[in-house]
Order: sequence, then structure tokens, then C-alpha cells
Amino acid sequence: MTGTAPIGGATLVKVGMAVVQRVTPTGIALVKSWLKGKDVVIVGQAGSGKTTFLDYLRYGLFEDEREPIKSYYVTRSARFNVKMGRESALELSVKTVLDVPGQIGPAAHAELVFDRRPHAVIVITDLTAPLNGEPDRASKAWLSEWCKRLELRWRAKGSRSNRIRSMIVIMNKLDKVDETKADARRKQFRKLVDAEIRDARGQMLDEIAIMPCALVTNPQGTKLVDSVIAHLAKSLAK
Repeated sequence: MTGTAPIGGATLVKVGMAVVQRVTPTGIALVKSWLKGKDVVIVGQAGSGKTTFLDYLRYGLFEDEREPIKSYYVTRSARFNVKMGRESALELSVKTVLDVPGQIGPAAHAELVFDRRPHAVIVITDLTAPLNGEPDRASKAWLSEWCKRLELRWRAKGSRSNRIRSMIVIMNKLDKVDETKADARRKQFRKLVDAEIRDARGQMLDEIAIMPCALVTNPQGTKLVDSVIAHLAKSLAK
């Protein structure tokens, strides 16, 4: 069962026995955010759910399906913290999140990630899009071009200044496909990222996560997206 309740400046989202809390840092928490806050970049196919993911990550907003809203500019979030679990045992302090419009294409997304040097990258793909074809529509082609461009830049630069500690490939719109298709696509993506991403891994200690998700109201509620956020928080805490 999922519900929300405002408490002071925070938003609480109850997920089963766990609690996800979004807080705008003030006082000492703000100082800590300046020192330890993480930069996150969200990239991915047009219409895949990048802005929707950011809205949930930052505000806990989770809505019914609606027509995708095109983004034309890179948007930057303010600072916020996400606390998870009993007694807020797991905390993610976010300095800023960049949401990149899908229309500019995978190569431009890779260049932006390289230039920004984020601590974490969220790559959002569309399970309802074809696997192969032109990169502007096909998910594997988009991911392949993005990986190759990012890896090329880091191979030439050297990875000493690469701050990436977490990389997650989200397979969104699981509510629209069966598990067999999702599992087959996950295996294709696993082969791709393992083959293409090496120097671009930066300071990562774990493998690149490939996680299914549904960013609209669905029978599993917020369970899948909360799992993504928990993985992000854990990998950045290491």
C-alpha cells in the first residue's frame, strides 16, 4: 500500500513497511549537501520518462499515464535529500540533477555526461520502442551509440578525473510489455554495456545496473522505481 503525507518541509511516501522521505536541506544539512552532495545526470531516449523519473526522485510524484511532454532544454534541479528505510537509514544527498532532452540524440547526451563529470548517470530506455533500427527510435541502437561515444571520450582523456560511481540503465514502461520481452532486452543490454563501457566506468565498484521500471500508476505501485533509487543511494554511499 502506498500513500503520501506532508510533514513540515518534507514529503513522506510510505511503501509497504519502508518510508521514502524527500527533504530540502537547511542548516547543517545544507552545509553537508555542499560538501557531499552528488551530481546526477539523466539521459535517454525521447519520451522514455526522464522528466517523470526526476519528478518522482525529487518530489515523490507518481501519476497516471499521460501524454509525454517534450523537453527542449537541459533542466537543473535544486538541492534535495532522499531518505529511505526505517529511521532513514539510507540517505541520498543530491547537489543537482540534470534532465537532458531526448531530441538532441545519444552522441550529444554522451558529450554532456563527459563534460559534466557527474557522480551518477541514469540512462532511461523505452521497453515499447523497437530494439534495433535508427537510434532516434530503437533502444539498443540509442544505447549503443551513447556507450561508444562516452567510452571514446574517456579512453582518449584517461579516467583519472571521471567521478562516476553509479550507472543505471532503466528499462521503463514494464507495465506495457510481458516479462519475457523485458528479460530478453535486459540480456541484450547487459552484453552491450559490458562490451562497450570500460574506461567510462570511472570509480564504479559495482557492475552497471539494468533495472526494469514503470513510472506510472501500476499494480506494483512505486516498488520498482524505489528499488532504482535505493540502488543509486547504496552505490553512491560506497
